[in-house]
Amino acid sequence: MMKGCSVLLLAVFTFGRLLAGERATAVTTITAGFVTGITVTSGGSGYASDPVVTFSGGGGSGASGKAILSEDKVALVLVLTAGSGYTTAPTVVVEAPLKALVVRLRWVPELTVEGPAGSQARVESAAGLTGPWTTWTNVTVGAEGAVLVDLSPESATRFYRSVTIQSAVTGQNTGFVWIVPGTFVMGSPVSEDGRDTDEAQHTVTLTQGFWLSDHEVTQAEYEAVMGSNPSNWRGLNLPVEQVSWDDAVSYCKNLTERERAAGRITAQQAYRLPTEAEWEYAARAGTTGVRYGELDTIAWHGGNSGNQTHPVKQKAANAWGLYDMMGNVWEWCSDWYGDYSSGSVTTPSSASNRVDRGGSWYFGARFVRSADRGRFIPGFRFNDLGFRPVLSSVR
Repeated sequence: MMKGCSVLLLAVFTFGRLLAGERATAVTTITAGFVTGITVTSGGSGYASDPVVTFSGGGGSGASGKAILSEDKVALVLVLTAGSGYTTAPTVVVEAPLKALVVRLRWVPELTVEGPAGSQARVESAAGLTGPWTTWTNVTVGAEGAVLVDLSPESATRFYRSVTIQSAVTGQNTGFVWIVPGTFVMGSPVSEDGRDTDEAQHTVTLTQGFWLSDHEVTQAEYEAVMGSNPSNWRGLNLPVEQVSWDDAVSYCKNLTERERAAGRITAQQAYRLPTEAEWEYAARAGTTGVRYGELDTIAWHGGNSGNQTHPVKQKAANAWGLYDMMGNVWEWCSDWYGDYSSGSVTTPSSASNRVDRGGSWYFGARFVRSADRGRFIPGFRFNDLGFRPVLSSVR
């Protein structure tokens, strides 16, 4: 989870003379082969500007750090990139004091990635909220999180998000992507090929962001939480299927209880199914067409699946880093099925079906669209029905 970045004003006041001074020293902490912390053992003296920090030894590579001064001493060394492959703590080399400056001011954003200790996260950046997102750095989250400073040119405008690469809990690739609040047009135009009559276009505003799993729940994940695996096709990294809406809700409830008990989420957070509007907003990822990419590139569907499910995250993700939003298995949403009204979904008193979205390995292109709406009774199970959870504040 990425905390909102704060802007730090770093001010160093020194005078224009050569300083001999003393070199600062520091030691590293590694976790699972990554540099996760740097502790200053001696701040040195006589520094007029931030010294260069390098690493040597330890059997790995790629780590980098940034020294922060307090007056003429090194007060803090931040981990910029965690590197990888370290078997022992690498040696930190802090550059010796150089010539002083009169005044040095700089605004830099500080970001903190939080999550279970030992989790690996990919920090991505973009020039705008709709992407495209590119990898900025990878970090391993420590007990106090991972603190990062972006030293790119001050004129650059950047947005940030974090994606879990690997969970410290299960070892599985259980990434969640932060979906920012926003407004979009839900439904499809009357000219869209394959359109159904229940897809009337209307504008929806989502006022709260949420974390959405970047993949459909796998059989390994489902069995770890529920203790069973109802799927027709078996494979740890295949999406779980033959789950009813009630099963999916139970999974979210059990996962919430487990993660709260372990201290990995707070009492104010819970896992749940996405609403239909949240699902379509996330699937579109800023696009307005039939789907977010070319059909065969992004989806396992009736024309290329070989009549079965496939491991998650093999097809191309959308612009927000979400995989298999189209095809593989249908995904349950929280809503009752009903006609759209202006800005929301109407739930008639006679509603008996829950919404599912995205199409599946069995269905053709007509059903593998951002706006297509499926529906089944909550207890229905089939070998192309699965789900992906949301993590959000309790509603």
